[in-house]
Amino acid sequence: MKKRSPLFTIAAHEYVMIYRDRIVMLLAMIAWILLAAAAYTGWERGQQTALQKNRAAAMFRHEWEEQQANPHSAAHFGTYLFKPNTFLSIYDYGLNRYLGVTYRVEAHVQHEVNQAEAQATDSQLRFGELSVSMVLQLLMPLLILLITYSTITREREGNTLPLLLMQGIQPEQLIWGKIAGNYAIVLTIVIPAFILLGLPVFQQGSQPDIPVRYGLFAAAYLVYFFVFTSIGTLVSAWSRSSGAAMVACIGIWFLLSVLAPRLTVRLIDERHPLPSRYELNKRIAQGYSKGMNGDGTSIQRHQRYLDSTLKKYGVDSVKQLPVNFDGLSMQYGEDYNTKVYEHYNGEVEEIIELQQEQLEKAGLGSPFIAIQQVSMGLSGSDYYHHRSFHHQAKKYRDEFIRILNMNLANSGAQYLTYDYKAGPDFFKRMKDFTYNPPPAKNAVAWHHLAWLALGAWCVLVMILVNLTAKQLIKIKL
Repeated sequence: MKKRSPLFTIAAHEYVMIYRDRIVMLLAMIAWILLAAAAYTGWERGQQTALQKNRAAAMFRHEWEEQQANPHSAAHFGTYLFKPNTFLSIYDYGLNRYLGVTYRVEAHVQHEVNQAEAQATDSQLRFGELSVSMVLQLLMPLLILLITYSTITREREGNTLPLLLMQGIQPEQLIWGKIAGNYAIVLTIVIPAFILLGLPVFQQGSQPDIPVRYGLFAAAYLVYFFVFTSIGTLVSAWSRSSGAAMVACIGIWFLLSVLAPRLTVRLIDERHPLPSRYELNKRIAQGYSKGMNGDGTSIQRHQRYLDSTLKKYGVDSVKQLPVNFDGLSMQYGEDYNTKVYEHYNGEVEEIIELQQEQLEKAGLGSPFIAIQQVSMGLSGSDYYHHRSFHHQAKKYRDEFIRILNMNLANSGAQYLTYDYKAGPDFFKRMKDFTYNPPPAKNAVAWHHLAWLALGAWCVLVMILVNLTAKQLIKIKL
């Protein structure tokens, strides 16, 4: 019969001891209950939000198709686009509560995505919101540290540690065995939860790569839990007593998961501040009115365009044009407005990307920051997915307004006033907005620094175990 390795024996013994601990099982039950409650709440809220958005979108589309109006008046009437929820956002709300869900399509104005839920639920968000990601990111590490803090000190306090070492067990085998046993308990807790959370993921078919995203989502959290399992075991190896180890573990949890993220965000915001919405709109308005890069004022640009149009058609006045100059002129203004907006909004996006880069680098100092970015990215509730929606909505808006202006321009020279009206047949032919979510590979690429930080933490704890286990145990005998 093949003899079991000491590492396997220690891991199995540790697993059985923890499994029989009623307090640990009680904590596990609490974790399962919180995950179930968070998943149910997220699912219900996601269903209600999606239903409200679909109803609103259908209503605005119906109003748009049934109108009979001058195309430019219709452009001012506009419509609304709604950012759809990604399926995994029911597990990780991410920034969705703060970045808004509604995009206004309107002539002459480039809107941002507005109507953030945080505006109506400030007090609730201020004290935190129960979600699957919150349980996995914040509460599970605390549970893991409460399981592992006494794994070595228990042997030391029971005077069994010298006996284990005298039997020929290597210090590295002892610590790795303890880590394996504790991590097996963690897997016993989270694997059933991940399976249950994954069942609706594989049953829906709205986005083909959702199963891939969920697989990466679960894998990233398993790495995250391994890091905290190793941290708790190493702290236990360094500590003289279980009480001291517990205090140290709680302090590390508070530092890495509570204090560090908040301080990091504040420092990044102070180092790379964003302009206010008022300041951004003011710059855009001035850029359009005064012009950029020597383009001249809006009046000068309009006169140049008029002169070039008259020259193009070989006529002397607007009334002689075979087209409606109002439509052409408004589209020319829209094109320049888009140019100005993209310039100043691009500056804001560069600052946000710099903030994002600094935040993900900070993941090297806190695994909580790293997993938070990875989780939001895979769930589609991060800044980059929001930006993707905004860019697609803006592109749709620009083409939407162009079609209306060109319809007015081609309505004939006799319609220099706004007597011309288009009917439902024309408005129905205008395509509805369809959002194409980014693929999973983009979600990984956008957060590659956070993935690297999470991997670096995994490698770091493995190196610490291999380099310091023997010395730590000998010192603390």
